[in-house]
Amino acid sequence: MAVLCSAPAAAQTIESLEWVQAGADSLARIHFAANVRFLRQVPRQGEQTDLAQLSFQIFAADEQVQAQVVEEGKHLAPQAPLPRLDLTYVPLPTVATKVLTLRFGAPVRLTVRQGPDARTIDLVLLPAEVAATPLPPMAETLADRKYAVVLQQQNSSDVLARVPSQLSDYALFTRTQAPGAASGTELLLGYFKSEADAARVQQQALSAYPQARVVELVASASAPDNSAAQTASVAAVAVEPSAAPASADDVNAKGVDLLAKGKEALAAHRYQDAVDTFNLALMLPPNPSARETQELIGVAWEGLNKQDKARLEYQLYLKLYPEGEDSARVARRLDSISVRSAAAGTQDAEGGTKEPRAPKSRYSATGSISQYYYGGNTQTETLLNIASGINQNTLNTTNQSVLVSSWDATGRYEGDGSETKLIMRGSHSDSLSGTSTATTATQGLISAAYVDYRDLQSRLSVRIGRQSAIGGAMFGLFDGVSIAMPFYTDYKIDAMVGVPANTLISAPQQNLAGVMIEADNLFTHWGGSVSLVQQTTEGITDRQAIGLDVRYFGETLSAFSQIDYDTNLNALNAVTLQGSAPGPYDTTLTMMVDDRKAPSLQLSDALISSGFTSLSQLLQFKSMSEVQSLALTTAAEARQAMFSVSRALSPKWQGSVDLRYSDVSALPAIGNFQATPATGAQYNVSLQLTGSNLYSSRDINGFNISYLTSDALTGTQVGYNNLTGIWGANGSLEPSIRVYMQQDNAGNNLTRISPGLRLSYKLNDRASVMGETIYETSTTDGPSTHETSTALYFYVGYRYDFQ
Repeated sequence: MAVLCSAPAAAQTIESLEWVQAGADSLARIHFAANVRFLRQVPRQGEQTDLAQLSFQIFAADEQVQAQVVEEGKHLAPQAPLPRLDLTYVPLPTVATKVLTLRFGAPVRLTVRQGPDARTIDLVLLPAEVAATPLPPMAETLADRKYAVVLQQQNSSDVLARVPSQLSDYALFTRTQAPGAASGTELLLGYFKSEADAARVQQQALSAYPQARVVELVASASAPDNSAAQTASVAAVAVEPSAAPASADDVNAKGVDLLAKGKEALAAHRYQDAVDTFNLALMLPPNPSARETQELIGVAWEGLNKQDKARLEYQLYLKLYPEGEDSARVARRLDSISVRSAAAGTQDAEGGTKEPRAPKSRYSATGSISQYYYGGNTQTETLLNIASGINQNTLNTTNQSVLVSSWDATGRYEGDGSETKLIMRGSHSDSLSGTSTATTATQGLISAAYVDYRDLQSRLSVRIGRQSAIGGAMFGLFDGVSIAMPFYTDYKIDAMVGVPANTLISAPQQNLAGVMIEADNLFTHWGGSVSLVQQTTEGITDRQAIGLDVRYFGETLSAFSQIDYDTNLNALNAVTLQGSAPGPYDTTLTMMVDDRKAPSLQLSDALISSGFTSLSQLLQFKSMSEVQSLALTTAAEARQAMFSVSRALSPKWQGSVDLRYSDVSALPAIGNFQATPATGAQYNVSLQLTGSNLYSSRDINGFNISYLTSDALTGTQVGYNNLTGIWGANGSLEPSIRVYMQQDNAGNNLTRISPGLRLSYKLNDRASVMGETIYETSTTDGPSTHETSTALYFYVGYRYDFQ
């Protein structure tokens, strides 16, 4: 497909890739420079892999992002126990479904999902060896009970006698510490035949009990010397839970009753009573009250000023309940404990404070530089039926010869209680052909250049420089300052002031200011924001808008909606609704509806068609209402919708059906602005069949057939693309072929065949080389024309990562 014949756009689609701890999940979060919707991943969710692809759709972005063809790559250094992650994005402007390729330094269990807003996608990673290894069975006979795991050791008897749910099948018991040691009680989990079995369970217990260790159990003194019977030397009987109620209803009722009593004690600041009551409730079998109880026992421990115990409870909560708005709240409580411990000293076993740790600081730098050379040429032969006979013309054209350089760098300083980052991203392109019509001699864009300061305790964040707007009714790049300040528990206020940096037109003396209030937990799983923006040029109100977004993120369902209304022009600028949910027969349903003005509404849009260079000049000849009418007439109505159904057909195969609709309204001829006809309703149906690891441990195969229809034409495309890992994990081979057939209302028939090949190779952990070639042949037959053309497009490049 001829996607390289236009100039390489200087914009970048991916803003950043970073490690994030969201509750109990270790995430790699992808931040985009556009609104996106995640569609599907290959291999399927939870499968072990070191090579994967994810598909997504861009539904709201700047023109430069939509037209981008320059390859992007980002990486994350290993963060134990997670391996290195390399991300590659090869954009295809004419293809609706975009693809990211992910390569991991070691196999992982991968689950991809939409992030907390419309501009993020989360990669949830679990080390493959942990996920794939089943826990050993408990040793049943006395002869086999040789080892146990000490979970906790206290100088008092108030032992927390509970374990994570995945360890609930093991026995839980206590013993006094060995003679000569400090007096107290140990909580143990058993029993195990071998030290290796005990060590595997210890690794699972570390999240809730960081001091867990393996111990060997001594032989019982009462057993004969030649007896194989061995038992734990204990001074206390095994911890016995309260008698289990007779039925599930009894369990639920008991849980509700204990939760209510614990809340009463908590409200009266009787924290020890609350802890005792919540502990009794948590010993019950699973019931609807357990989730809230697990959070509140951590609050009670905080009331007793025993931060270590509160930390354990919160960590256990996030293991048991990793999803939901309440999980985000617990994660913030856990972070708050960590910050207080770092700033004021850790808590000892009796609740007193130890000496604070010495402040620490660390400098680091990560990023990449890359260069790509884009070349291409076309040969076209045309036969025209004219009155005197047949006229034949042959045309050879060099489509492009461009060198594109990109950089992406982050410098980080981590101090005691704060973090400061310097971010620089941009690209530069140079035409190397004097005959090229694809680009001017030089183009450049700095897409980010700012300092980001964050106070970890108050969570105050300040950014200064060129940056993306904070969201809501504020979008696009700007040069200025933004501040984010949390208040209360689940609320945050964002403010920004600056100068727009990516305006469609050049309007003098522009200024921008905005404010947004965000709520993370309005109700369970619900959040949202309200934003206001004011933009002026030469003191004239250019844009004045209010934005509202509402989001829902549950364990299976996610949804996001946004409305942007321009109060200056009294018109709706954009409305969006998107979401995904599980469907019947193990399917995943994804939908998106979007209606927006293109370009975005602002009064200075009137300058596009008027020929004037400033609003003050234009207002000398036209009234404000006439200028507003010009601005509204210059903006088209762009509508699009998408509905996708995906399903795993087998461990190696996935199927999906995508339905898409788009329509852009007509624009009349106004002043210097030429008329643009409406596109009419365009419908696209695409069927995708994807197979992974069909003939190796590292291959992905995609088969696609699409049908497009509109008022002007119909088209069909059949395609195949392949990604195969070669040379171990260092290289990849990506052959593809597409066949496209089209017929329009004028009787013209087009057939285009586009085979391609992409090759990449990692020279070492930092340097990679890559290249792609696409050969295209097309034939057009019409009532009076027969045209054949061949084209060759290619690029070669390198990327160097530093850290």
